Amino acid sequence: MVGLILVISSSTMGYLISLRYGLRVRQLDYFISALNSLENDILYYSTPLPVAMKRVARKSHKSISWIFEDTWKELCNRNGYEIDDTWKRIINNNIDNLSLDKKDIEVIIDFAKELGFGNKETQEKHFEYTKLLLKEQKNKAVKEKEKNGKMFNRLGVLLGLAIVIILI
Repeated sequence: MVGLILVISSSTMGYLISLRYGLRVRQLDYFISALNSLENDILYYSTPLPVAMKRVARKSHKSISWIFEDTWKELCNRNGYEIDDTWKRIINNNIDNLSLDKKDIEVIIDFAKELGFGNKETQEKHFEYTKLLLKEQKNKAVKEKEKNGKMFNRLGVLLGLAIVIILI
């Protein structure tokens, strides 16, 4: 009985680790989609940034919507912080809520550094560049998921079986 529990718990750990790879891919997709919405609101509808953040928060997947919602709230509070400082602080304070790696986070934080600066063409290029970087990160994440996801699933089961064999 104990052996069966060990096999199940080990395989569950392996599954949870492999699940994180899939979550990273999905969250990158969610960010790309959210940036598309933000770009449309700002560039094509001339929506003020706080209002655009609120709209994107409502449209975005719940695993990332908190970033846009918290940014909207901070911008409405007018606490004197620039958008890039606010964005960075919100992400860094809640980084454990994301399944992203360090490079993904860097791209997302860097996005806000140029937000609101320059003319419409400059802003459009900035959105496109950020989305391109996120798509590259997503492609890397997909490859890592394919490579490591299966490995951790199998490793969990094998570890559980090894423990059972040792106990017998």
